[in-house]
Amino acid sequence: MLKNVVLEPMESEAGEFTVLFWKVEQGDSVSEGDELLVVESGEEKTALTVLAPCAGVLVEISEGEDSKVAPGEVLGRIETA
Repeated sequence: MLKNVVLEPMESEAGEFTVLFWKVEQGDSVSEGDELLVVESGEEKTALTVLAPCAGVLVEISEGEDSKVAPGEVLGRIETA
């Protein structure tokens, strides 16, 4: 089963984010709550960490470094056991 890694909607006004870097690589095993990647808000220049929503293997990275992403957008996929 695949679970999407999503940039969760925030209460801030930031509408666009930039992917700074991934802390894990495609094919890595992750646990729920692990830090997967860091994004920066366009307006506020605040760095935020996106956490793994579940345990499994990161099988897809949809948005790489320097990609512009919006809240709710799928950033990658984790295959669960």
